Amino acid sequence: PPNPPDAGVMLRELAGPAATMLHGAAEESLPGPRAWSEQAWGSALWAAPGQWLLLHARGTVPPFPASRMTPLHGARSVLEVAGPRAAEALATLLPIDLHPSAFGPQAAAATVAAHVPVMVWRAGEGFRLSCYRSYALSLAGAVLAAGRGRGAAPLRWWAGSGGGVSQRGSGRTGWSGRCA
Repeated sequence: PPNPPDAGVMLRELAGPAATMLHGAAEESLPGPRAWSEQAWGSALWAAPGQWLLLHARGTVPPFPASRMTPLHGARSVLEVAGPRAAEALATLLPIDLHPSAFGPQAAAATVAAHVPVMVWRAGEGFRLSCYRSYALSLAGAVLAAGRGRGAAPLRWWAGSGGGVSQRGSGRTGWSGRCA
């Protein structure tokens, strides 16, 4: 079921993106510190000096030498957090300023959210967080708890068609949640 338009915080796991870590000297097409960019093959996020997290469709190989890339097959989850109260909820979890004047449309940061190491970046009107797959359910729970703490309604879970974890680790694929 789709999230209602009046939900304060909407959360879903993006199914399908593959992740690769790129190491080495910067190239002109790659974003600089604390930034991300769309590429013809996917997205590139600056992770640290000489390191970028590349998110791309499965089966697509980013155009860099194989010797500079480390595939992260199944190692990362990407959560999308949207809604009119998304920034407010995330502000309780992230030690960074999410105001648009400080964290603009192409901003990215390597930080922690609820003690989970994450990469966070703006995606349209919302945010995306990438974390190690084994932490995804804990991070999702923290995001939804922060949404409830903002006057939101109780959490609701349902099975989806994504390729991720389920609420109870039952092996069912996909999940999303909403706080209204």
